Amino acid sequence: MARSRVLSGPVERTRFLGGLTGAAATLGLTACGVNGSDGTTPDGGSQEPSGAATRSVETDNGTVQVPREPKRVVVLENYDALMLLDLGLVPVGIPDGAANPQLLPRDVYEQLKDVDTIGASGTPNSQAIAALKPDLIINQFYKEKSAALRTIAPVAFFDWHTSGAFWNEQIAKLATAVNRESRLGERKKEYESRVTEVRTTYRKQIDTTTWAPLSGGPNGKFFLGTPLVTVMRDVGLRIGAGLPEKEAGFVPKSYEEMDVLKDCDALIYSVQADGRATPTTQQLLDHKLWKGVPAVKAGRAFPSKHFVMANYSFAIAAVGEIEEMLKKM
Repeated sequence: MARSRVLSGPVERTRFLGGLTGAAATLGLTACGVNGSDGTTPDGGSQEPSGAATRSVETDNGTVQVPREPKRVVVLENYDALMLLDLGLVPVGIPDGAANPQLLPRDVYEQLKDVDTIGASGTPNSQAIAALKPDLIINQFYKEKSAALRTIAPVAFFDWHTSGAFWNEQIAKLATAVNRESRLGERKKEYESRVTEVRTTYRKQIDTTTWAPLSGGPNGKFFLGTPLVTVMRDVGLRIGAGLPEKEAGFVPKSYEEMDVLKDCDALIYSVQADGRATPTTQQLLDHKLWKGVPAVKAGRAFPSKHFVMANYSFAIAAVGEIEEMLKKM
């Protein structure tokens, strides 16, 4: 399957997930304050004094001990929570505002709405986290902010802010950290099955059209690209508008550069989970230059509620959206 790299665009991701400021990543776990005790488990793990089994995990910051079966995981960013849900694990602590019914699919919101909060993204409250008695803390963006949390529980650090890796690589590393690789495999298999189905059924439409994803930006700009490109390329869609091969964006363009969309037969623009465009995207949709774009005039500009990839559940839903778009081509 194709992979799409997240390069920049904290504005768009902040709008979508309420406080997210990052790129995308390879796995990294910071050294934790939990030491192994005497005795090892058959696969090289260790045994804590309480009898809880741990595993050695190779991370960006060395080898650390993490629980063999984490049960009480606190996350410092919204993406972390969405990835854990895909792995069948509901976190016990999430950032303020992570459970937002406007921004999240209903089933996701229902799982997160009653979860305790641990402070705003980027400013974790150590007392609130300690009160939850976590056995693992997940952090992908705030290395310095989470250093003090090592005395509470092992801290899994993922350098998603600067490393610029891929969301599907990222969730795979997270699955290893929480020992849920088999669950991830099931979700990935389901995704690949849907991709194959759509590619086969709509081969003609896919082979004869060019697409681009975009969203509104501030100050008379719009953004080309999104991690949704991962799914678009997996389905086989040809990406136009000058987006670099194997990259996702977000590439800023001024409204005066909207001519870049002329080579596209169809466009995909972002909307929230409630179906409404964000204010900046709505400004784009209302602009006279947008209304003059050939694909827009042809009625081939389509909304997507899964514009920012977070996990395979989002990706599977995005395949379904693309399938409905292809039916209209």
